[in-house]
Amino acid sequence: MASPTKEIKKALPQPNSDFYQLVETLPADELAVVKQVRTFMETKVQPIITKYWVEDSFPFELLPGIKELNIGGVGMTGYGCRGGSGQLFGLIAMEMARIDSSIATFFGVHSGLAMGSIYLGGSEEQKQKWLPPMARWEKIGCFGLTEPLVGSGASRGLTTTAKRDGDTWVLNGQKKWIGNSPWCDISIIWARDLADDQVKAFIVENKTTPGFKVEKIQNKIALKVVQNGLITMENCRVPEENRLQNDQSFRDTARVLKMTRFMVGWEATGCAMGAYENALKYCQERLQFGKPIGSFQMVQDLLANARQHHRFAVPLGAHVPARGRRQDDGRACIACQGLHYRQMSRDGRVGA
Repeated sequence: MASPTKEIKKALPQPNSDFYQLVETLPADELAVVKQVRTFMETKVQPIITKYWVEDSFPFELLPGIKELNIGGVGMTGYGCRGGSGQLFGLIAMEMARIDSSIATFFGVHSGLAMGSIYLGGSEEQKQKWLPPMARWEKIGCFGLTEPLVGSGASRGLTTTAKRDGDTWVLNGQKKWIGNSPWCDISIIWARDLADDQVKAFIVENKTTPGFKVEKIQNKIALKVVQNGLITMENCRVPEENRLQNDQSFRDTARVLKMTRFMVGWEATGCAMGAYENALKYCQERLQFGKPIGSFQMVQDLLANARQHHRFAVPLGAHVPARGRRQDDGRACIACQGLHYRQMSRDGRVGA
């Protein structure tokens, strides 16, 4: 009598939340960048990042690898920047947040908000001076807008002031919850000009400007790898050449926020993807009653519900990139971007 043959189980595919395979529609050069970022996040970041969350510290050992990715200034043209589409910028943020949202936030603050402020509001001389070293990750930036008592009301409520004194400006005030500020090289500080009551932007060199100090905010419960700070400025003197020459009001601040706010939706999408993929992997491996818990219908229903809540995240994000195809032809709108990150933030929480 022939002995029964043992059934050979087929290996399960790796979980992949990009249901529509949108990433594969990128041009070959941009697709290669996204794949490099994914590999970096999986092989270099994922094995060590929990340690830094526990320690509430930044993994400086990762900076050389980030530099090698050549993603500084993605979406910006010239000045040593990576270039590429807004869709590439969003997908890089998504891939980072899929593994760790802190790294995605660090990337967005430096390459989006800080570099974007100079790219949009700086003179040609300022762009030539500051953007190349920032694109090479030799100088890291932060974005100082929010204050201890001023958040969403920054357009008319900023208490940080700037007063012209000859060829210099004197800055006084505080900025709070400023990511990267405890250790970065330059800060983009938004302050109210006492002469005309309009908001203007200044490049402040953190480590060499007298009267500029940063206190690290302790005991955070989220984004712990991102080092947030309380910036205090007491009669900080900044040369006129460090005032962003093309910024004259909060409308210019809003241009920077509009350029980068869609990234929040991509980050939420990445968080939801990471949560789903980890849950699916666990359900495939965790055994109960002799079989994976993913084989039970109640668990399958939970997984299907999670997938349902973010299945449209990537296509929606691709439709409204602030620095991509829709922006180029003038049809991108701030309401569309707001809808994207609102929808993805809500559905990401439900799905996770």
